[in-house]
Amino acid sequence: MRKQLFSVFLFVISIVFLSSVEGEPEVLMVSINPSDVDNQQEEEITFEGDCNVCNEEQLSYFYWNSSISGVLREGSNHMDLNFIAMSSSFPTGEHNITLQVQDNTSAWSEINDESTAVLNVAGRDDPGSGDITVNFAITPPSLHLGETARFEACTEMQPDPQPCHSDIDADLDFNWEIQWEGETNWSYLGNQEAFDYVNFEEGTHIVRLTITDNSDDSEASDTQEIVILPPIPSVSVSISDQVTIKEGQTLDISATCYDNKDEEIECTYVWEIWEDKANGDLLYTFDTKDISLTDLTTEINKYDVMVQGTDASDTTSQWVHVFVTVNPPNESPSASITIFPTSLGGLTPEYYQYSDMAFSAGASNDPDGIIVAFNWWFNNEIVSTTSTWSSSFADTGIYQVKLEVQDDNGVWSSKVSTNFKIIENTAPTVDFTFEQLGNSFVFNSTSSDSEGSVTSFEWLIDNEVISNQENCTWVSSSSGTYTVTFRAMDDGGLWSETSKTIESTFAEQKNFVAKFSSKNIQPGETFTIDFSNTTGNVDYYEIIVNNPNGSKDKYETTTVAYTLIFENKGTYTLDITVIWADGEPQGGLSDWYGPTIYVGTDDEEEKADTGIPEPSAEEDAGLPSLSILVALIVTSLVAISRRQR
Repeated sequence: MRKQLFSVFLFVISIVFLSSVEGEPEVLMVSINPSDVDNQQEEEITFEGDCNVCNEEQLSYFYWNSSISGVLREGSNHMDLNFIAMSSSFPTGEHNITLQVQDNTSAWSEINDESTAVLNVAGRDDPGSGDITVNFAITPPSLHLGETARFEACTEMQPDPQPCHSDIDADLDFNWEIQWEGETNWSYLGNQEAFDYVNFEEGTHIVRLTITDNSDDSEASDTQEIVILPPIPSVSVSISDQVTIKEGQTLDISATCYDNKDEEIECTYVWEIWEDKANGDLLYTFDTKDISLTDLTTEINKYDVMVQGTDASDTTSQWVHVFVTVNPPNESPSASITIFPTSLGGLTPEYYQYSDMAFSAGASNDPDGIIVAFNWWFNNEIVSTTSTWSSSFADTGIYQVKLEVQDDNGVWSSKVSTNFKIIENTAPTVDFTFEQLGNSFVFNSTSSDSEGSVTSFEWLIDNEVISNQENCTWVSSSSGTYTVTFRAMDDGGLWSETSKTIESTFAEQKNFVAKFSSKNIQPGETFTIDFSNTTGNVDYYEIIVNNPNGSKDKYETTTVAYTLIFENKGTYTLDITVIWADGEPQGGLSDWYGPTIYVGTDDEEEKADTGIPEPSAEEDAGLPSLSILVALIVTSLVAISRRQR
């Protein structure tokens, strides 16, 4: 059997070994076409390879290596394995080109004949040492302060790249410098082939570009001028670029000039007002900072209002446009008053004194715009400028309130008025009944209002709100006396309240607890029984003393600490029972204690009196005798039969 297991083990190991061998990466083919090139010619060279792991799942990494140039190409994507290079990038000589691949187990393929090919490169020994030509452009060559210029060199020049080296893959460094007008030092601008720059100074400056070929440290430089003109001011106007007004209105516009730091500067202004339509006419021109157009709005039309500013250096801003639409003449708004809540009735709407009233302008209207302002008048005074005015009134009688509204063109409506009558209101009559079931209470309202109705309710227990319903139920959580307050409000806003007292009693849980002072005392000393931890209503405690001579003494007490005095030496047993006020016992031993008192003696002497012998040394070494076991059992039963504390 062991031989069979060993054979199976060898068979499995062989399979694993063979699988490992078969799974090693292997380059199957390398092809270079053409294999003979001249690095003075821009010839394309195709490098192709294949391997047994050249797929997405198995290929982990690859690299092509030249014995002269080093690593030509590397990566982890099997799609990048084949590539094209230019002959000008290779130095002369015989290049041994090898391809190695790595699978997803990190194993590399071997370099052998299948993974190697030869590339012969003729021409110049150092194709990267050609002359440097400094080609660069600044766009635009003249700009205003605050604007951005684009610096581009060599292959980054747009729209026509102009290589600065015969080797387009040459390793070049770029150093851009500027000589500010009036200075002799050069300041650094950047080191990229192309970049943007904005932090110029006014003046005519010289820009120099130095290009370094890192292969031989050769370098060349050239310069150009750049002209930075004063900043172009910007103009803002006091209104938005789209304005709608109505015929007959005046249009006021103000212009302000700012420099490139957004600081206000002095400018002269030119305004032009054109008809905003194809082949529209120029209607007006102005040369002031502020204009006020009245004639413009006498005709329904669209207009293009243009303004341009010129600063102290005679630099002119871009035109700023405001497109103005003139609509038909304004229609006046109309005011409307709505009173909340609904009136109680009557030809003149009636409301209770003290009730909260809201006067709303929500039904007011502007047929060609929106309402933006409100004036509420009462007793010839403006009492509110919001869309709603709220108030209450204490005195009875007839009152009047007026309203006027303003539209978004500044036109006020005529005043509208409404009358209302305040009538007398008396507080509601409140009372309630309640039913008690244990500690649950049901409260029922018996409130009424002579001239209206009761609309709101509030129930409180000891000043804490428990409900806002007309009737409610409440359950107490502890014994005590509680004050129930019931409040009610009529439809005129007047409150009335009444209070009553309720009692809630929780039966205290019965628990008889007796504690004892030392139960080993001398004749004439006192023995104290403490009932202070007993809970529940107690009628009295019954104490029976069983004397050593067989007689009994009986005592009754209601005190929580009861004292006995034992004059004679001996062992006394007590039977202590609680008598509950409800006459119902808890049952079992819960209402009884039976301590034993040793007067002038102790527990050890008492044991001797029982006649239980001490075990001999011989008996102690083994199992106890049957008599000793019986004595122990009897003693245990006696102890259990008496509840001690």
